[in-house]
Amino acid sequence: MITLFRRFRQRLLTENKFSRYLIYAIGEIILVVIGILIALGINNNNNFNAQRKIEREYLTSLQSEFEINLQKINTSINVNEQRVQTLEKVLTLFNDNVLDTIRPQTISQLLGPILGSDIQYVPATGVLNDIISSGKLNLILNKNLRKDLASFESTINYLSTQLNDADFTQRKLTSLFFKNGSAKTIVMDLKMIDSELQSISAKTNNKDIFTSIEFENYLVDYYLLAKATNGPRLFSGIKSQIENILKEVEHELENTESY
Repeated sequence: MITLFRRFRQRLLTENKFSRYLIYAIGEIILVVIGILIALGINNNNNFNAQRKIEREYLTSLQSEFEINLQKINTSINVNEQRVQTLEKVLTLFNDNVLDTIRPQTISQLLGPILGSDIQYVPATGVLNDIISSGKLNLILNKNLRKDLASFESTINYLSTQLNDADFTQRKLTSLFFKNGSAKTIVMDLKMIDSELQSISAKTNNKDIFTSIEFENYLVDYYLLAKATNGPRLFSGIKSQIENILKEVEHELENTESY
């Protein structure tokens, strides 16, 4: 075919039919351009389909990761709500009329969870971090989803700062209790160690901690922090953000089924 075109072009030149040759040359150029455009179109289409395949793999992995995160945040909300309720009960013990009606074992049951556990939420972010750090977030076509995924990282960083404040206050509470109360009494009442073991703090009455103004102040601060943690800017907001991301991911997976 190429040889045929070449002979035809040479014949036109030898016959001095330059105008016809010019038209032919232009036509040949147009055919070449069309061929290039078709090739580019096929290549672009192949690249698009390949990128959509990768996008679908990312979306599937993100769906699994954020389903785990939803379970975790629900657990954190429930545990923290129980902590808030316990703190409310403990704060009433600074009233002597209430404190006199409480058994020592009940005080251990109330203080144990507060002093022995932190407010926490540790999401799974392996897939999200990989997508962002590799610079492939733009493979996800949905702009709103890209924005929500990027902002989730910022939300977790903000949460970490707030939980550090709560952790500091909780440690101060624990430190004050260790100076003025009996940790062994708590663990013995909670059946965590043998109650027959002798204790140098056996004569310490944990009710006495409720005469400490400093302990009450830190307890109030911790209560406010714990309550705020379940609020719309932290745990509740994170839950809504996760649910929205899952909804968008599911929608995008439906859109990429044809790829």
